[in-house]
Amino acid sequence: MDYINSLRKSLILCGYGKRYQKICLEYAENLLDNQLPVIFDKKHLSLLMGVKPSILGYYIFNSDNFYKEHRIPKSNGDFRVLSAPSFNLKSIQRWILENVLYKYEVSDNANGFVIGKSIKDNAEPHVGKEIVINIDIKDFFPTITFERVFYIFYNSGYTKEVSFTLTKLLTYNQVLPQGSPASPYLANIVCDSLDKRLSGLASKINASYTRYADDITFSGDFHIVKYIKTLRNIIESESFSINEDKLRIQKQNNAQEVTGLTVNNGVKVKRRYKKNLEQQIYYCKKYGVYSHLEHTRAKDKSFFKEYLYGMASYIKMIEPETGEHFLRELDQIKWDY
Repeated sequence: MDYINSLRKSLILCGYGKRYQKICLEYAENLLDNQLPVIFDKKHLSLLMGVKPSILGYYIFNSDNFYKEHRIPKSNGDFRVLSAPSFNLKSIQRWILENVLYKYEVSDNANGFVIGKSIKDNAEPHVGKEIVINIDIKDFFPTITFERVFYIFYNSGYTKEVSFTLTKLLTYNQVLPQGSPASPYLANIVCDSLDKRLSGLASKINASYTRYADDITFSGDFHIVKYIKTLRNIIESESFSINEDKLRIQKQNNAQEVTGLTVNNGVKVKRRYKKNLEQQIYYCKKYGVYSHLEHTRAKDKSFFKEYLYGMASYIKMIEPETGEHFLRELDQIKWDY
């Protein structure tokens, strides 16, 4: 109420009429009730950001010119298009992420790019289940359009001007860009309805459901397989589609994976990943780091030491004792740099 009282006093001091005061106060109260920051227009947004109105306006109406596209090869031979914003636009997007988007609550089932959550949290609900179903959403970010993002803000109480402004700063070529720091969390907000419906289905059929960005996982008893058609119908009715090539039904007598982790008997890093690190450490100790890299024709590989420590830290996040063991082994290597 301090904000509302302060706003009321400012409106009176500026000489605005009672009708205009009422409109502004109701607008602000609605946003505050939704736990969102009050933004009246583009100029107000620029003041909050600490950016000159003319500069912010330039980014709003020329935002598509501040991206560079990079083609990242996939394992299947295709390419993923990464649309990276410029440094200044990325700073603007990060401000929106931290000051606006993080005010939105997302589903408990969403584990990707949520503060305090990780791939381990995404995998744990699926440990020891008879069946694990993996579903990949096809073209996840490009499917989230300008219109869908606009209505997130507009339906939350923001004006059309503010909703358009925020959406323009967060989209590229009318869709959500894969490369913006704001896109993953914004996608979680857009997927709130999808998460609620899939979570509701999971509760109804006694299954577990989690989502990590575009990776959807259902697990439970064998009977959940007959609900794949229902899953598909829900996903498609929310304007998404399934990547049929990545739909997997994993039984308990085979390795069951969730976002790259095995869940048959606890959450664990894949055996071949740990084996690879174990071999790298063995050869570095036996032949020396440089000789090992020369033998593997990777002597010019940058940050090899950091790469191996990163592998060990990743293992530690999932399997603390095993990760600590690898870190101690790495400390015993005589590094050449």
